[in-house]
Amino acid sequence: MKNRNYLKFAIIFFSILISINIIVPSVLAFPPYGDCKDYHNVVNIIPYYEKTASINLDGLPNEDFWKEHTNDNENGSLIIPLASESYGPAFSVVYLNITFVITDTYLYIFCKWLDNTTRPDLGASVYDGLYFCWNINVPNFSAYFSSGMNTLDMGGGDVDSWDWSCLSSSPLNGSSYYCRDSCFGTYGWYNPSLETEDVEIAYTYQTNVSYSLEIKRQLITNDPYDTQFDQSKKYKFNMGIMNDAQHEDHLISWTHALDIKFPESPAVIPAYNMILFLIFSGIALVVITRKINYLLKKGS
Repeated sequence: MKNRNYLKFAIIFFSILISINIIVPSVLAFPPYGDCKDYHNVVNIIPYYEKTASINLDGLPNEDFWKEHTNDNENGSLIIPLASESYGPAFSVVYLNITFVITDTYLYIFCKWLDNTTRPDLGASVYDGLYFCWNINVPNFSAYFSSGMNTLDMGGGDVDSWDWSCLSSSPLNGSSYYCRDSCFGTYGWYNPSLETEDVEIAYTYQTNVSYSLEIKRQLITNDPYDTQFDQSKKYKFNMGIMNDAQHEDHLISWTHALDIKFPESPAVIPAYNMILFLIFSGIALVVITRKINYLLKKGS
């Protein structure tokens, strides 16, 4: 009987702490409870640099560079939690494994997550999917879009949206193609005709077990409606998973930031410095050679 009383007391105590935000459950880091930045820092990710990396888009992590990582933010790989937008009986969290790799030209991304109802056969309006929202120039970008898909409350600016959907009519397992590449701004979505499709993807699923997705995009596209990935800043983004649903029924992530860093190039010796270096090296070699010959003759 005492144990039950202790349990009731513990439940009431922790409920009070949660209500006054002394203890913050993970659900509160997701909308509609507010901006996730109010509860934790933006997660910083440094993508792995592999100069010679090339990829065969099939949705499988067959390339060696996918296998060289651990779930370490500074090694381009981590686990991202995504949660339902509303807290209630249907609340759920999905943990997505993600790895970022860059070359001098491309950004590669591998994603994998569990799903026990893959490849829905329920019509085009209900589907599985994955999307990214990449900040282009929003001053206060966040995963919390309080007034819908616009940036008015964030200070305005544009967001690059990559949207992949798995419908009953989608290409076959292992197929590669271009996903929807669109953009929204201060007051909503831009006309799709203004955007070019620059994001190539391939997906694979294990029936009623999981999805895996490979993504390939050039770092620089020169499209004003795309995020241009260079070393000028950190690129904030958030993600969403559609699970047999769309719109408000999807799961969303916290705000993250991709911090692109290329290895520093070795210092280049100017031509005139190289000439002086060769001259002095030659002189030093002559002096050393003469000294050695003198010592050898003296010793004999």
